[in-house]
Parts: sequence; C-alpha cells; structure tokens
Amino acid sequence: MKWEVGLPFGEMNRLGRLKMEYLRLSSITDDGFGGNHRFSPEYSQDLSRIQELTVEQVLCSPQIIGAVISGPSGSGRRAWAEAGLDKLLDPPQLIRLNGSNFGTKVPLGTLSYLLAQLDLGEYTSRHELVHGLGRILFVRNQPATVLLGRPELIDEESSSLLAQLATMGKIKLIVICEQVQDLPSELFALYRSGRFKHQRIHRMDFAASRRFVEAELGGRVSTFCSAVLRDLTSGNRELMLKLMNCWRKDHQLIQRHGTWVLDLSNFGLGSATQALNVQMISGLAAQEYELMLALALGGPVNLDRIHLCGLTEPLDMLLNEGLARYLPGASHRVGLYNPLLALLVRANPHEARMDNVQTLLKNLHPDPHAAQVLAQMQTLSDMNDFGGQIEVAQRFQIDGYGPSCWHADAETRVKIVEMHVKALSLISQFDSAVDVIETARTGVRLAMSESGQDAALEVACQELDLAYFAVHLEDGLNGTKNGNSGTSELAESVNWMNERLRLRALSIQSSVWAARNRQAHAMKLSRQVDERLREAYLMSSQLSTLTPEDAADIECHLLQAELMSGQWNMALSRAKKLAAGTYSSPLSITQAESFYGIILALRNDLEGAVAVLEPLQEQLTTLGLTSLATTVDAVMAYAIACSGKRQEAGAMLERHAWDLPSGQSPLNFYRWVREIFTALAHARIDGPDQALPRLESFTNELHAQGCTFLEMLTLAYRIRLGDLEQLSELERVGGLCHGSVGQTISQLADSLMSGESQRMADGMSRLIGLGHILLTSPAQNQIFALLDARGQRRITRIINEAKRSLTPQAVGIVQDPSGTVAQQPDWMRELTKREAQIASLVVKGKSNAEIAKVKGVSIRTVEGHLYQVYSKLQVRNRQELAALDRSSRGASGLR
Repeated sequence: MKWEVGLPFGEMNRLGRLKMEYLRLSSITDDGFGGNHRFSPEYSQDLSRIQELTVEQVLCSPQIIGAVISGPSGSGRRAWAEAGLDKLLDPPQLIRLNGSNFGTKVPLGTLSYLLAQLDLGEYTSRHELVHGLGRILFVRNQPATVLLGRPELIDEESSSLLAQLATMGKIKLIVICEQVQDLPSELFALYRSGRFKHQRIHRMDFAASRRFVEAELGGRVSTFCSAVLRDLTSGNRELMLKLMNCWRKDHQLIQRHGTWVLDLSNFGLGSATQALNVQMISGLAAQEYELMLALALGGPVNLDRIHLCGLTEPLDMLLNEGLARYLPGASHRVGLYNPLLALLVRANPHEARMDNVQTLLKNLHPDPHAAQVLAQMQTLSDMNDFGGQIEVAQRFQIDGYGPSCWHADAETRVKIVEMHVKALSLISQFDSAVDVIETARTGVRLAMSESGQDAALEVACQELDLAYFAVHLEDGLNGTKNGNSGTSELAESVNWMNERLRLRALSIQSSVWAARNRQAHAMKLSRQVDERLREAYLMSSQLSTLTPEDAADIECHLLQAELMSGQWNMALSRAKKLAAGTYSSPLSITQAESFYGIILALRNDLEGAVAVLEPLQEQLTTLGLTSLATTVDAVMAYAIACSGKRQEAGAMLERHAWDLPSGQSPLNFYRWVREIFTALAHARIDGPDQALPRLESFTNELHAQGCTFLEMLTLAYRIRLGDLEQLSELERVGGLCHGSVGQTISQLADSLMSGESQRMADGMSRLIGLGHILLTSPAQNQIFALLDARGQRRITRIINEAKRSLTPQAVGIVQDPSGTVAQQPDWMRELTKREAQIASLVVKGKSNAEIAKVKGVSIRTVEGHLYQVYSKLQVRNRQELAALDRSSRGASGLR
C-alpha cells in the first residue's frame, strides 16, 4: 500500500501520474513489492496524451517522482532514466526512512539521520525540532519526498513529527505498509481524516503470474511450472525472471511439444543457480549467515528462542535485508522470506560454519534432528522429489517414532509422518503408508500410557487417525480394506481437540460417505463444512487455528465427495477455483487442474478439456505421477479419436500398460475415468464390441470391492454403448445409491425397460443438470437412440443450452483464504466475539457504515458495540484503539 499526503488533483497531475506509471509498466520489472499492475480504462483512454507528455510537464507532480523511484529493485530508476529525468539539473529531494527494531528502542531513532544534520542542544523543544527539520526538508520552496518503509517499526515520536511536517506541507510523505493497522497512531489519524490518498498494490495472483511467465518465455507454460515459480519467489517478478534464466541455462526449464515444463531433479547443482545463491546472500556477516543457514536447515523458529540465544541483532539485519520475515499465525515465529532462498542455501551451505550452525540448531529447536528432517522433506516437496522424501523419512522412521521421542516435539513428528504418507500415496504405495502410520501410532500410544494425559500427544494421535482414514480413502473407495470399517462414524465418535481437526474429519467423512453410497448425506455434510470454512475466515477468532494448507486439504476432500456423489457441476466449480491458485501449493493446483479438465470431458466439452489437459500432459511425464498421467492420456485419446485422428489416438492408448495390477491401480475416481475413456476411445476406433468386454471386467472388479456408485456409472456407460441386457441390473444398483444421481439413473433404467420416451427424456434432462452430459450426448449413444424424435430434439436443445452457459453452481469460500492471517492481540480477550470482530475492522480503517454493511446490521448497532469496546478498553476514539492494537502487537514480540 502507498499513502501520499497533500497531493494536488488537477488534470495535469493525473496525466503525470499515468505517464510515470506507463514508463514503469513498460520496463517490465518488479517494483520491489510484488505488485500486480494492470492498465485501467483511464490508461487506455489517455494513452496518446500520456505518451506526448514532456519531462517538464511530468515534474508538476513531485510526489509522482517519489512513487516511481521508491522501488528498492531499481525499476524506478530505470523508468526515471528512460524518461530522461536523470539528466535534470535540479531533481526533487528524496529521503528514504525505514523502521527497525533498533529504532523503536531509541527516541527519534528513525529520524536520527536527519537529526544529525541539526545543531541540537540538550533541551531542544519540539517546536525547534519541527522548524529545524523543515529547513533541511523544504528547500527552494519545494517539499522533499519522504519515503517511509516498515511503519510498524517506527517510534511514535518520529511518526508524530513526520505527520506534522506533512500537514505543514514541508514534505510529501509516502508510507508503504502491508496493512492499515501497521500505521502509527499519528499517521492513522491522518488516514482517518482523509489526508492520505490510498493506493493499493496487489501482489500478482496465479493467473497474472502465468501470463507474465508465458510472455517472458514466449510460449505456453504448464500450470505446475508457473505455480512453482510463483511459490518459490513469493510472486516477486524480478526474482522470477532471474530464476527462469537460471533454469533455462541449467536445462531444468525445457520446452516439449510447444509447452515449457519444469524438471527439478538436479536443482541447485547448475552453475547459474549457484551464482544466484551467491548474489542473494552476499554481504552478510558471519552471525547473520549462520542464523540464515539455521533457518534454512531447521525451518521456522519461535521468536522467544531467537531472543534467548542473543540473536536479535542478526535477525534484525535479516529482516531489514528482506531475507527473513515474521510468519502469520498464533505462534510468533520467523522464517526465511521465500522458499527459493531456503532451497539455495540448503543446496550450497558453507561447510566451515556447519559446526556453529549445528550448535545453534540445538538452541533454537526442542528436537533439532526432527526439525532438520522436516525442513529437508519440505525442500524435497518443493522440488516434487517424492523418492527423496520417502528415503529421508524412512531413515528417520528407524528410531524416530519411539515413545521417548514424542515428548520432545510431537507436532514436528506428525508433520513428518503426514508428508511421508502423502509421498507414498502419490506413487500408490498405500500399504507402506499404512505401516508408517501404524508405527507412529504405536509410539504415540506408548508415550501417552507412560506420561498420562498430554494435550500435544492427544492432538498427534488424532492427526494420525485422520491420516489413516485418508490413506484408506485413497487406496480403495469402499473403505473396507484392512479392517477399516469404522470410517462411517469418524465425525461422530471422536471428541476432536480443535476446530481444525474437526473440519478435516468432516471433510474426510463426506468423502467416505460418498464412496459408501450415502451421497445425499455426503453432500449435506459437504455444505456444512463449506459454511464452517466460510465462517472461519469471517471470524477472526478461528483464523490462527486453520492454515491455508489445512483449508486446501479440506477442499480437496470436499471435491472428491462431490465427484463421488455425481455432482459434477458443483465439482467443476470447486476444481476451477482450486486450479486458479486459491491455495499456493503447486502440486494441489496441478491436481485440481487435472480434475477440472476431466470434468470438462465428462461434460462433453472436449475442446475445453484438451486445452486444459494438453499442457498438463507434458508436465506429468516429468513428475512421476503415473496414475494421473495415464488417466489424462485416456481422456486425450478419446478427444483425439472424436476429432477423427484414430491412428494417433490408438498410438496414445498403447503408450501405457493399461492393465496394471490392482495393487498398483486402486479403485478411485482416477481409475474409473481412465477405464471409461479408454473404453470409449476403443469404441470410437474399433467399435463398441471391442470396448464392452473391458467395461464388463471392470464392472466385476467394482462389484467385488463394493464400489456401488462407480459400478452404477459403469453400467450406465455399458448401456450407452449398447449393452441393453444390463438395464435391470442398472435399476437395482441405482436404487442402492442414496442420492439424486442414483435415484435419477434408477428411474431412467426403469423407463428404458418400459419404453416410455417422455420419462426417459425427463431422466436424461435431470442428469444433464447435474453435469452428466457425456453420458447423454447423442454420438454413439444407444440410450439417446431409444428416444422418439421429440425427445431427441428436447435433449439436444438442453445439451446445447448447457454447453453455451457452462456456469457451474457457485460453491466454496468466497474470500481468498491464502492471504495473511492476522495475529490476535491481547486486548481482544476482554471483548465478546462480535465486539472483537467490529474492533478489528475499526483498526483496519473501516467506517461504521462499511462495518454495518459487512456484518449485515444497522449503523446504530455498530455504534453500540463500539461504545462497549471503548468502555472495556478505556480508550476514547479510533486513533487510541489503533495505538493500543499496535502497542499490544509490539509487546507480544511480533514486531
């Protein structure tokens, strides 16, 4: 965010601002804050006038100059040089001031640079300070531009003087902050009075990042590639450019069949990547480097341990250099600024300092060995090296899950187990995943029996239970293997330790119910979880317990429940949202995109499916996700066969061994999609007689495993290909599925047997409304052929309308949960939940009318709650409330 004081609002000033923004956008470089800039309509309308402006005309707005050259990455200076402003004899004065932890402990510490230019006595008054600063900042009747960074670390005396100087017109003040509550009280008062002009600079979202990468590479880019670039660099465009160039030189960013894909198998070993590492950490002192290496090797650290180890000053330097940052959440922790820095530092450590770093790790972490293992697995996860993750976790498993180990750091061990299990599940080693969970559960239970009730161990035990149920859900949708029969009572039978665990349990519960023919209950539960998620992001009291990673995991289970309930329109909406980068995990985005493309194919939108899956197809070959790759190939083969390229489709079908052993190919949604589209592709190439035996064999396998819903859908596709002898069986199996899809298909089968065309058309129209367009489409469809002419015209019209609209039902969180999670200060504990919510909005700068609109109450109600807040906290107005919030956060150690 940028805040400017005392600006003129004339036409020339407006065009001058647009001119300088145009120059900055033309440079295609990062402004240092990860901004996402777009040309607004006013740029398009005034573009010709902007380009014609002269340097002298631009200078009528000195605050524009401060905004342009403020970027620490130097992009502003490049725009300045391109405009010819560097050649001016008398450029405006620019002063850069940054807050720091040291500055907050010294009166007027932020202004020490300016005060050193004054001849101050021991008892200098405030009046003398103001006029002395005014003399050096207001030169030749021109106010200096003061760029103020990190305002949350600026002492109150300095901010008060700056606010007064800005009000007097002695300076043009530009404040850069993450959130409005970071403003000191005096500056917050100026903002509330309307003296600040507010400009919000958004970080590039996932779509903008992908467009940026494609523009730089000059071609199509896989979703995984752009997601990894954005995730590793935290959306910084200049760093993304450097990383892309390094990967291209090291042959890790390569082009296949017109698509740029990423191969991170040898990350950090190339000369270009090593040079980038040296550039990022150059100039660090020994103690600062050791702390940075400890954060890379051991992961984030609690702030109190940093202070106890006497590392406050090195941490301040890392924070000021932009190499470290405070992490959001209830626990006050600090970590490296972006994952790329951690990867580079880990790949090229300074061996001579490792002894000091190991000693430091012992002081920073309760269990340094577990912390290092978790950080290493996270690094391998960022590179999608599943084999490396499994190897590291297996070494840790040998003696890392004993009863005595869990008392040291149970939370870290649970995370290691979860990452280990996820890596095994991705390569379909489900039995090994169950063994890992059982080993860990045994150790936790023994630890609990030895020490009695322990909250951390109870949470760990419940986390492992959820991991156990999730693995069985991935392994076999019937959920009956290895004695896993209690999953249907998962939500009701456990008293979960916190809301985060309960929401995860409910999401798994919905997936299990959908797989166990309780589709109606699954969708009802799914809607409840959606509502709880929405509330969790609207109610600040729950934000600290639900991380974006947890929310992504919950939504993935809800997506699976919608797929297994046959609610494919709803699943399409959720998959599209997740694929658009709602959560930053590259692997989650890639998997959501695969679901999105598959659902488009099931809706018979083959062109849309190919557009989504074709770039993904090239990337999957480098990730080692065999099950997903073969499923995508099956969908692509059917789309190619429908376009008339039968020989090419046949070659694609032969590229993989489709008849995988059941242990390597679990009965999940991916497997069902692969079998259906493979059969449909064979039917297109060689006729239905070649496809029906394959579907018959698959139906028998589903029946043996108790996957009734998938068995019903498979029978429906067999009838679609002409196997009308299965109508009675379809009616019976459809009746076993408790949900709208099962009921509709059962009635459709009954109408097919009775030959009632009107009922057949009614059933098919209901299926179309749920997203089952491929099942009802006319091409090579025996069900459609049984309709009379009137019914065929009706179904054709409905299908065409559905294709034209393609507007899935809106489901899911309306607010992006990937944003920064605000820390709850101590003063909120004295308020009720509603009072705390309103007070937090007041601190963020919202007016009473805005709060009333958000909360759906009257303005008088908001005023009443604010009266109670002021009374309980002993403050008089909004400015004092904001000051209380800032001081509370500073005292808690977050600053």
